Amino acid sequence: MTIDEDASLWIFGYGSLMFKRPLHHMPISDTFERYDGYIEGYIRRFWQSSSDNRGTPEYLGRVVTIIPAEEVLYNEKMQESLLKHELNHEKYRQLLQEFSNANDEFEEKEKLNAISSLLKVKGCVYRVPPQHAKLAREYLDLREQDGYTVENVEFICDGDGRRINCQVYVGTPENTSFVGAEEDDKTAAIIHKAVGPSGPNDEYLLRLQEQDPCDTYLLNLKNIVLSKKAA
Repeated sequence: MTIDEDASLWIFGYGSLMFKRPLHHMPISDTFERYDGYIEGYIRRFWQSSSDNRGTPEYLGRVVTIIPAEEVLYNEKMQESLLKHELNHEKYRQLLQEFSNANDEFEEKEKLNAISSLLKVKGCVYRVPPQHAKLAREYLDLREQDGYTVENVEFICDGDGRRINCQVYVGTPENTSFVGAEEDDKTAAIIHKAVGPSGPNDEYLLRLQEQDPCDTYLLNLKNIVLSKKAA
């Protein structure tokens, strides 16, 4: 069953929202229902620069965005990151090769759907009740003003598999703060140094990785950053 309550604000969090609720500075935020789960067909990457939260205009930090499979699969550099992390298995490499060699539009779409079903971004969804929805939206619009736009996604709850139509803030490749596919070492070096009004960039990474310890991309960045801190 798919839930869709127009009066409430259902918002998907895959980055700082996983550890910092909407309107977190107000007691009412503790009343917002939270469900853990995931969305399909996307990857999460620190490919969005941050000038106002985890960095400054003088030294841009890095924050996460989500990128749909159809964007990743037509970009060679993004494909390399995909193969390093989510599809790091020979059978997946073969599937990706079959996608590249598809003979017609139908076959290409079929392979795209097969790969999309393998890609899952863990996160959470909040239900902001109607009486607080407008205030929460205004707060989030300000919090996510550096390049993010609102899109709709289908969220799948852990456990019972409920599907929830919700909104999400995405830094699309078209926005000016999107840095594109970036090597993990470079991203980690920036995160290690950057600090913004919301705090150190590495704090953001470490708290996010705690929320999703099975994400190999986040784990790799964490290990690189910790090695730099220990040096």
